[in-house]
Amino acid sequence: MKNNWIDYTSAYKEMVESWMDGDAKRFTGCDEGFDEYYQSEVNDPETKPGENFWVKIIIANTDPVGIIALGLWDNILTISEFIIRPDRRGNGLGSLALVELLAQSNNIIGVKIKDAEAVIFPNNIASQKAFEKAGFIFHSEHPDGDVWYYRYHNNTCY
Repeated sequence: MKNNWIDYTSAYKEMVESWMDGDAKRFTGCDEGFDEYYQSEVNDPETKPGENFWVKIIIANTDPVGIIALGLWDNILTISEFIIRPDRRGNGLGSLALVELLAQSNNIIGVKIKDAEAVIFPNNIASQKAFEKAGFIFHSEHPDGDVWYYRYHNNTCY
């Protein structure tokens, strides 16, 4: 693997919160900060960290560059939050990390990914492009029109 993928803990709270600039808040469900989102998810009775929910810090070489939140529901991996550090955006790190996650999911989260879904805001063009570069395609729009769903299917996974 090119990146190191480590579990998010509260020890990383301050670092990740420093990545929550205007774009990160506008294009995620983390209006109150990432740790607030994380706490609400892990405290949900249906959430089983390490079994159906993972949050990983992405480290390129020794440099933390992003964070991703993943949930496994009905055998579909849902990417609900994905934030690249502001000073590292725009150079393809997001799509490269997604490609690695999809190819190495068994090593990263212990589950081989066949189908994945991403929840992306319609005006988040950068995320749409990153997910499309990683093999996702537009699937549908939420009835409210507030988010779009992108899907990925691994044809080589049996």
